[in-house]
Amino acid sequence: MVHDTVEGMIAAKAGIGPGMKIVAVNGRRFRRRMARRHSSREDNSSPIELIVENTDYFRVVKLDYHAGEKHPHLVRMNRSPIC
Repeated sequence: MVHDTVEGMIAAKAGIGPGMKIVAVNGRRFRRRMARRHSSREDNSSPIELIVENTDYFRVVKLDYHAGEKHPHLVRMNRSPIC
């Protein structure tokens, strides 16, 4: 489920917005682990094709994005002190 988009960024420009659901990525059913695999493929020159659901309507959206993840998450290393 899309929670938010940033105005002026590629998803918002493509018409993706809050409340929409990503159903498929490049013709395959979307699963969370797929998001990292597709967003980190900087060497791929083809656009990412999404099928999104908005209420009772479906739409195909092509994102010409190749820059990798913008907001990677941090993982705490075992036994390291908390500051």
